Parts: sequence; structure tokens; C-alpha cells
Amino acid sequence: MCFATRERIASGVVKLSRLLAGVGFVVLVGTAGTACTTHAGAAAQVGSQSIETSQLRGIVDRGLAAADGVPVSQSGQAASSALNRLDLQRRTLTTLVQLQLLSDEADRRGVTLSSGDVASYYQAYAILQFGSVQAFEQRAAAAGFAPRDVSVIVRSGALESALSDRVSPHLLATEAETREQYNSIVDQVGRIPLTYAQAKPYLARFIVSQERSAKLRPVLAQAEKKDPISINPRFGTWNTGQFAVIAADGSIASRPAPTPTVDLTAQS
Repeated sequence: MCFATRERIASGVVKLSRLLAGVGFVVLVGTAGTACTTHAGAAAQVGSQSIETSQLRGIVDRGLAAADGVPVSQSGQAASSALNRLDLQRRTLTTLVQLQLLSDEADRRGVTLSSGDVASYYQAYAILQFGSVQAFEQRAAAAGFAPRDVSVIVRSGALESALSDRVSPHLLATEAETREQYNSIVDQVGRIPLTYAQAKPYLARFIVSQERSAKLRPVLAQAEKKDPISINPRFGTWNTGQFAVIAADGSIASRPAPTPTVDLTAQS
């Protein structure tokens, strides 16, 4: 379940509706580019860090299995029937590349997150965007991400939020905006396990996610230059403009990801 504020809350880093659809956190202006790199056993490389093919395939396999258990219509047809393995594979690789790029930039800037920080972000994101952790994980499963792998996406969101705090620390929603949004959520779903004081820091960022993402774009553009991204041609090619893995001529990757059928909107 997503809740409206202004047009809608779009939590800063992870625009999950877009991220799970393969578009990613933010859109950078640029041209397609891939560094020349050897991909022995790797699906991609970000700077000096490799993303192994086995990791990619494991997440995709678990995601398809999770989607099998999620009905999407009155006919009882499983959500997996609406998923294309190659599309999901490309979306997943996009997510892993983005996470590595964010992690490297966070390291350069001395931004750290504890496991508790990520867990708190996970809970707040799920409750404030979907009403509950269970509802969020079910929506993610329908999009092809098993519960154990959703944490990868949420960590990306938490990292982008932390980076945005460093880049634009004063870009936050007002007290009136966060209070109005909190009350709206409670009106729609009833009592939630977050007090206003607990929810406020997250809402203050979610509400102005688009503005925060715009401020972060130049930083991520520079990060990509420092950590060139190379995709194994078997899986496609990296497109800087879309900040995503897209199909490449002669690859096993499919066409660019279609508009998502599962709306997992959020950003930090």
C-alpha cells in the first residue's frame, strides 16, 4: 500500500517501484558506456569489485520461486507468470551494481550504516509505504524478490538516504508536512507500530525524495567515473543515462524493462 503526499511519497534512494522494475534510484544524464574489463565468472564489475554470476542467479531463482506463491488475480494465476526471467535478471543486476556504487561512494565519504540502522530503515519504509512489513514483502515477492533478498534493495535505500544527508542535510519536509502525512497513514491503515516521533525522521526524507535525488545525481555521476561499470556482455550493457543494465545486441538480456505491474514506490 502506498500513501499519497503531494503527488506521492517517493522515498529518496530506492524508488522501489522503479528499482524493482530495473530503472534504479535516480536517473543520471549521460550516454551509454561500459569499461573494458575481464569478466571471468562475473556478471559485472564496479571499479575493482566483481558481482558474481552465481550471486545474480541465486537471487533470480529465489525471486521466481517466491513469486510462484503470490496470486495476482482472481484466477489464482501466480505472480511469476507475469515475470520474464531475463527481465528480472537484468533488473536484479542493476540493483546489485547500484548498491556497489553507493557503497563505494559511502566509503569515500566516511558514511557508515550499522545493521541496526538498516533494520530500522527497513521497518520504517515498509510500514510508512505499505502499512506493514508483511505487505511490503508480499509486494516485493510478486515483483520477483524473495524476503531474504529484499534487504539488498532496502540497504541501497538506506545508503542513498545517508548520502543525501551528507550532500543536502537541510533538505527535509516541514513539521506540518510530516505530521499531515503521519495522520493520513494512520487514518488509512489504523494504528501502526511507529509513533510520530519515530516516523518523523523518515517521513521528512521520503516526502522530499525527488528533490534529494536531484541533489545527489551529480555525486553519483562522479562516483560512476571513479568506479567504471562493466557488464558481462552475456547479460547486457550498462546505460549511464538510465542508470541501469539494458539489452545489448547479441546478448541474452531482454529488451529494456517494461512499466512495472507492482507499484513499490519509495525513495529516501
